[in-house]
Amino acid sequence: MKNTLLAFFISLMFAFPALAANVTAVKGSKVMVDLQGADVQPGDEFFLINPATGKKSAIVRVKQVKSGRAVADVVQGRGSVGATLQAKASSSGKATKSKPAASAAHTEALNKASSPDEEAAAFDKARDMSFLRTLRNSYGLLGQYAMNSMTPTITDPINPTEKPALKGSGLGAGGFYEWALTRNITVRTLGMLEQFNVSGKTNRNVGCNSTTNCSANITYLSAYGLAKYYFTTNEIRTWAGVGGGFLIAMSKSATALDENQIATNQVLNLAVGGDYQLNRKNYIPFSVEYIYFPPSDTVTASSILFKVGYAWQ
Repeated sequence: MKNTLLAFFISLMFAFPALAANVTAVKGSKVMVDLQGADVQPGDEFFLINPATGKKSAIVRVKQVKSGRAVADVVQGRGSVGATLQAKASSSGKATKSKPAASAAHTEALNKASSPDEEAAAFDKARDMSFLRTLRNSYGLLGQYAMNSMTPTITDPINPTEKPALKGSGLGAGGFYEWALTRNITVRTLGMLEQFNVSGKTNRNVGCNSTTNCSANITYLSAYGLAKYYFTTNEIRTWAGVGGGFLIAMSKSATALDENQIATNQVLNLAVGGDYQLNRKNYIPFSVEYIYFPPSDTVTASSILFKVGYAWQ
Protein backbone atom coordinates (compact mmCIF):
# COMPACT_ATOMS: atom_id res chain seq x y z
CA MET A 1 0.00 0.00 0.00
CA LYS A 2 2.81 2.38 0.92
CA ASN A 3 4.58 1.72 -2.39
CA THR A 4 1.37 2.44 -4.29
CA LEU A 5 0.86 5.76 -2.51
CA LEU A 6 4.45 6.82 -3.15
CA ALA A 7 4.17 5.92 -6.83
CA PHE A 8 0.92 7.89 -7.07
CA PHE A 9 2.56 10.89 -5.41
CA ILE A 10 5.50 10.79 -7.84
CA SER A 11 3.16 10.67 -10.85
CA LEU A 12 1.34 13.72 -9.49
CA MET A 13 4.66 15.49 -8.96
CA PHE A 14 5.67 15.04 -12.60
CA ALA A 15 2.22 15.94 -13.87
CA PHE A 16 2.10 19.16 -11.85
CA PRO A 17 5.66 20.48 -11.55
CA ALA A 18 4.70 23.79 -9.90
CA LEU A 19 5.38 23.86 -6.15
CA ALA A 20 2.86 24.88 -3.50
CA ALA A 21 5.34 27.62 -2.54
CA ASN A 22 4.10 31.07 -3.50
CA VAL A 23 5.16 34.71 -3.45
CA THR A 24 3.76 36.67 -0.51
CA ALA A 25 5.52 40.00 -1.02
CA VAL A 26 7.49 41.89 -3.66
CA LYS A 27 9.98 44.65 -2.94
CA GLY A 28 12.00 46.01 -5.84
CA SER A 29 13.99 43.15 -7.36
CA LYS A 30 13.35 40.81 -4.42
CA VAL A 31 10.44 38.55 -3.55
CA MET A 32 9.38 36.89 -0.29
CA VAL A 33 8.27 33.27 -0.68
CA ASP A 34 6.17 31.11 1.63
CA LEU A 35 7.80 27.70 1.02
CA GLN A 36 4.84 25.60 2.21
CA GLY A 37 7.27 22.84 3.24
CA ALA A 38 9.19 22.77 -0.09
CA ASP A 39 12.85 21.69 0.08
CA VAL A 40 14.73 24.78 -1.11
CA GLN A 41 18.35 25.87 -0.69
CA PRO A 42 20.20 29.15 -1.40
CA GLY A 43 21.25 29.23 -5.04
CA ASP A 44 18.24 27.27 -6.34
CA GLU A 45 16.45 28.84 -9.30
CA PHE A 46 12.73 28.75 -10.09
CA PHE A 47 10.23 30.04 -12.58
CA LEU A 48 7.42 32.18 -11.20
CA ILE A 49 4.09 30.99 -12.59
CA ASN A 50 1.10 33.33 -12.93
CA PRO A 51 -1.77 31.30 -11.36
CA ALA A 52 -4.38 33.02 -13.55
CA THR A 53 -2.74 32.22 -16.89
CA GLY A 54 -0.40 29.35 -16.00
CA LYS A 55 2.41 31.17 -17.85
CA LYS A 56 5.93 31.96 -16.63
CA SER A 57 6.37 35.54 -15.48
CA ALA A 58 9.90 35.57 -14.03
CA ILE A 59 12.99 33.66 -12.99
CA VAL A 60 14.14 33.97 -9.38
CA ARG A 61 17.22 32.77 -7.50
CA VAL A 62 16.91 31.93 -3.80
CA LYS A 63 19.20 34.06 -1.64
CA GLN A 64 18.20 33.15 1.91
CA VAL A 65 16.04 30.48 3.58
CA LYS A 66 14.75 30.76 7.15
CA SER A 67 11.77 29.43 9.13
CA GLY A 68 9.82 28.14 6.14
CA ARG A 69 10.29 31.31 4.12
CA ALA A 70 12.78 32.41 1.50
CA VAL A 71 14.06 35.65 0.01
CA ALA A 72 14.84 35.42 -3.71
CA ASP A 73 16.33 37.79 -6.27
CA VAL A 74 14.43 38.36 -9.52
CA VAL A 75 16.90 37.37 -12.24
CA GLN A 76 14.56 37.97 -15.17
CA GLY A 77 11.01 39.28 -15.55
CA ARG A 78 8.84 40.73 -12.80
CA GLY A 79 7.74 39.22 -9.50
CA SER A 80 4.09 39.28 -8.47
CA VAL A 81 2.26 38.43 -5.28
CA GLY A 82 0.49 35.07 -5.50
CA ALA A 83 2.80 33.60 -8.16
CA THR A 84 3.77 29.98 -7.56
CA LEU A 85 7.23 28.41 -7.99
CA GLN A 86 8.28 25.84 -10.57
CA ALA A 87 11.75 24.23 -10.61
CA LYS A 88 13.81 25.69 -13.44
CA ALA A 89 14.97 23.02 -15.94
CA SER A 90 17.82 23.51 -18.40
CA SER A 91 15.50 23.06 -21.38
CA SER A 92 11.72 22.99 -21.08
CA GLY A 93 11.35 20.84 -24.18
CA LYS A 94 13.81 18.21 -23.01
CA ALA A 95 12.43 18.22 -19.50
CA THR A 96 8.86 17.69 -20.71
CA LYS A 97 9.80 14.80 -22.95
CA SER A 98 11.83 13.02 -20.27
CA LYS A 99 9.29 13.20 -17.45
CA PRO A 100 7.00 10.28 -18.37
CA ALA A 101 9.94 7.90 -18.82
CA ALA A 102 11.53 9.07 -15.59
CA SER A 103 8.26 8.66 -13.72
CA ALA A 104 7.74 5.10 -14.97
CA ALA A 105 11.33 4.10 -14.22
CA HIS A 106 11.28 5.45 -10.69
CA THR A 107 7.83 4.03 -10.01
CA GLU A 108 9.23 0.61 -10.89
CA ALA A 109 12.22 1.26 -8.59
CA LEU A 110 9.85 2.12 -5.76
CA ASN A 111 7.86 -1.07 -6.31
CA LYS A 112 11.06 -3.11 -6.09
CA ALA A 113 12.33 -1.37 -2.94
CA SER A 114 12.53 -3.78 -0.02
CA SER A 115 13.46 -1.36 2.77
CA PRO A 116 12.72 2.23 3.84
CA ASP A 117 16.25 3.27 2.81
CA GLU A 118 15.77 1.88 -0.71
CA GLU A 119 12.39 3.61 -0.97
CA ALA A 120 13.96 6.91 0.13
CA ALA A 121 16.74 6.55 -2.45
CA ALA A 122 14.27 5.78 -5.24
CA PHE A 123 12.08 8.70 -4.25
CA ASP A 124 15.09 11.06 -4.19
CA LYS A 125 16.01 9.98 -7.73
CA ALA A 126 12.47 10.68 -8.91
CA ARG A 127 12.58 14.31 -7.85
CA ASP A 128 13.20 17.11 -10.30
CA MET A 129 17.00 17.45 -10.34
CA SER A 130 17.07 20.98 -11.77
CA PHE A 131 17.92 22.48 -8.39
CA LEU A 132 21.32 20.76 -8.66
CA ARG A 133 22.33 22.91 -11.61
CA THR A 134 23.64 25.78 -9.51
CA LEU A 135 27.31 25.46 -8.55
CA ARG A 136 28.12 25.75 -4.87
CA ASN A 137 31.24 25.66 -2.72
CA SER A 138 32.26 22.07 -2.08
CA TYR A 139 34.98 19.86 -0.64
CA GLY A 140 35.98 16.26 -1.14
CA LEU A 141 38.50 13.44 -1.43
CA LEU A 142 40.26 12.22 -4.58
CA GLY A 143 42.14 9.07 -5.54
CA GLN A 144 44.61 9.13 -8.41
CA TYR A 145 46.25 6.79 -10.90
CA ALA A 146 49.18 8.30 -12.81
CA MET A 147 50.84 7.25 -16.07
CA ASN A 148 54.31 8.81 -15.93
CA SER A 149 56.98 9.37 -18.59
CA MET A 150 60.49 10.76 -18.45
CA THR A 151 63.34 11.24 -20.93
CA PRO A 152 66.65 11.80 -19.14
CA THR A 153 69.98 12.55 -20.82
CA ILE A 154 72.38 9.72 -19.86
CA THR A 155 76.13 10.09 -20.43
CA ASP A 156 79.23 8.11 -19.59
CA PRO A 157 82.91 8.52 -20.54
CA ILE A 158 82.93 5.75 -23.17
CA ASN A 159 79.57 5.39 -24.93
CA PRO A 160 77.54 8.04 -26.80
CA THR A 161 74.88 10.03 -24.95
CA GLU A 162 71.48 8.31 -24.82
CA LYS A 163 67.99 9.55 -24.05
CA PRO A 164 65.97 6.49 -23.01
CA ALA A 165 62.18 6.76 -22.78
CA LEU A 166 61.31 5.78 -19.21
CA LYS A 167 57.73 4.81 -18.34
CA GLY A 168 55.87 3.93 -15.18
CA SER A 169 52.81 4.44 -13.01
CA GLY A 170 51.97 5.62 -9.53
CA LEU A 171 49.13 6.20 -7.10
CA GLY A 172 48.02 9.24 -5.17
CA ALA A 173 45.40 10.49 -2.74
CA GLY A 174 44.36 13.86 -1.40
CA GLY A 175 41.63 16.35 -0.60
CA PHE A 176 40.27 19.53 -2.18
CA TYR A 177 38.16 22.59 -1.52
CA GLU A 178 36.36 24.30 -4.40
CA TRP A 179 35.00 27.85 -4.56
CA ALA A 180 32.13 28.74 -6.90
CA LEU A 181 33.00 32.16 -8.32
CA THR A 182 30.20 32.49 -10.90
CA ARG A 183 27.45 30.32 -12.36
CA ASN A 184 30.03 28.60 -14.60
CA ILE A 185 33.45 29.15 -13.03
CA THR A 186 35.04 27.57 -9.95
CA VAL A 187 38.53 27.44 -8.47
CA ARG A 188 39.77 24.22 -6.86
CA THR A 189 42.67 24.00 -4.40
CA LEU A 190 44.02 20.49 -3.98
CA GLY A 191 46.57 18.82 -1.72
CA MET A 192 47.97 15.42 -2.79
CA LEU A 193 50.48 12.80 -1.73
CA GLU A 194 51.45 11.20 -5.04
CA GLN A 195 54.01 8.92 -6.67
CA PHE A 196 56.12 9.53 -9.78
CA ASN A 197 57.67 6.20 -10.80
CA VAL A 198 59.50 5.48 -14.08
CA SER A 199 62.01 2.91 -15.32
CA GLY A 200 63.69 1.73 -18.52
CA LYS A 201 66.99 0.71 -20.10
CA THR A 202 69.76 2.22 -22.14
CA ASN A 203 71.26 0.29 -25.07
CA ARG A 204 74.94 0.57 -24.17
CA ASN A 205 75.33 3.52 -21.88
CA VAL A 206 76.09 2.58 -18.25
CA GLY A 207 75.53 6.06 -16.88
CA CYS A 208 72.70 4.96 -14.57
CA ASN A 209 74.85 4.15 -11.52
CA SER A 210 77.19 2.02 -13.67
CA THR A 211 74.28 0.01 -15.14
CA THR A 212 71.94 0.17 -18.12
CA ASN A 213 68.92 0.07 -15.76
CA CYS A 214 67.57 3.59 -15.36
CA SER A 215 64.83 4.54 -12.89
CA ALA A 216 63.35 7.31 -10.78
CA ASN A 217 60.93 6.76 -7.92
CA ILE A 218 59.74 9.92 -6.20
CA THR A 219 56.94 10.60 -3.71
CA TYR A 220 55.71 14.19 -3.81
CA LEU A 221 53.67 16.28 -1.41
CA SER A 222 51.83 18.47 -3.91
CA ALA A 223 49.64 21.56 -3.90
CA TYR A 224 47.56 22.47 -6.97
CA GLY A 225 45.32 25.30 -8.05
CA LEU A 226 42.86 24.71 -10.90
CA ALA A 227 40.45 27.17 -12.54
CA LYS A 228 37.46 25.31 -14.03
CA TYR A 229 34.82 26.35 -16.56
CA TYR A 230 31.57 24.34 -16.59
CA PHE A 231 29.98 23.70 -19.99
CA THR A 232 26.93 21.96 -18.50
CA THR A 233 25.45 22.00 -15.00
CA ASN A 234 22.95 19.16 -15.25
CA GLU A 235 22.99 15.92 -13.26
CA ILE A 236 26.37 15.30 -14.93
CA ARG A 237 28.31 18.57 -14.96
CA THR A 238 31.16 18.73 -17.49
CA TRP A 239 34.11 21.09 -17.31
CA ALA A 240 37.60 21.97 -18.56
CA GLY A 241 40.31 23.61 -16.52
CA VAL A 242 43.83 24.99 -16.40
CA GLY A 243 46.12 25.50 -13.45
CA GLY A 244 49.46 24.75 -11.87
CA GLY A 245 51.09 22.93 -9.02
CA PHE A 246 54.02 22.97 -6.64
CA LEU A 247 55.59 19.58 -5.86
CA ILE A 248 57.92 18.87 -2.90
CA ALA A 249 59.91 15.61 -2.97
CA MET A 250 59.28 13.72 0.29
CA SER A 251 61.20 10.58 -0.68
CA LYS A 252 63.36 9.74 -3.70
CA SER A 253 65.38 6.95 -5.24
CA ALA A 254 66.91 7.39 -8.70
CA THR A 255 69.62 6.09 -11.01
CA ALA A 256 68.55 8.17 -14.02
CA LEU A 257 68.89 11.45 -12.12
CA ASP A 258 71.16 13.01 -9.55
CA GLU A 259 69.21 12.51 -6.32
CA ASN A 260 70.75 15.67 -4.85
CA GLN A 261 68.99 17.71 -7.53
CA ILE A 262 65.53 16.24 -6.83
CA ALA A 263 63.82 18.71 -4.50
CA THR A 264 60.87 20.70 -5.85
CA ASN A 265 59.04 21.13 -9.14
CA GLN A 266 56.55 23.59 -10.53
CA VAL A 267 54.16 22.12 -13.10
CA LEU A 268 51.38 23.12 -15.51
CA ASN A 269 48.04 21.32 -15.26
CA LEU A 270 45.44 20.91 -18.07
CA ALA A 271 42.28 18.99 -17.23
CA VAL A 272 38.84 17.88 -18.40
CA GLY A 273 36.29 16.17 -16.23
CA GLY A 274 32.84 16.06 -14.74
CA ASP A 275 30.79 15.81 -11.57
CA TYR A 276 28.08 13.15 -11.26
CA GLN A 277 25.46 14.51 -8.88
CA LEU A 278 24.14 11.82 -6.51
CA ASN A 279 21.76 14.18 -4.67
CA ARG A 280 21.66 17.82 -3.70
CA LYS A 281 24.48 17.37 -1.16
CA ASN A 282 26.90 14.85 -2.69
CA TYR A 283 28.58 14.18 -6.02
CA ILE A 284 31.32 12.06 -7.60
CA PRO A 285 34.10 14.15 -9.22
CA PHE A 286 36.18 12.56 -11.99
CA SER A 287 38.80 13.91 -14.39
CA VAL A 288 41.64 13.22 -16.82
CA GLU A 289 44.57 15.60 -16.40
CA TYR A 290 47.87 16.32 -18.14
CA ILE A 291 50.81 17.42 -16.00
CA TYR A 292 53.67 19.16 -17.81
CA PHE A 293 57.05 19.46 -16.07
CA PRO A 294 59.12 22.37 -17.45
CA PRO A 295 62.16 20.77 -19.14
CA SER A 296 65.76 21.19 -18.09
CA ASP A 297 69.02 20.49 -19.93
CA THR A 298 69.07 16.93 -18.60
CA VAL A 299 65.46 15.73 -18.40
CA THR A 300 61.90 16.15 -19.68
CA ALA A 301 58.87 14.63 -17.93
CA SER A 302 55.07 14.53 -17.97
CA SER A 303 52.14 12.64 -16.45
CA ILE A 304 48.59 11.72 -17.36
CA LEU A 305 46.37 11.51 -14.28
CA PHE A 306 43.04 9.75 -13.80
CA LYS A 307 41.16 11.00 -10.73
CA VAL A 308 37.91 10.00 -9.07
CA GLY A 309 36.53 10.75 -5.64
CA TYR A 310 33.61 11.75 -3.45
CA ALA A 311 32.50 15.28 -2.57
CA TRP A 312 30.13 17.23 -0.34
CA GLN A 313 28.51 20.62 -1.00
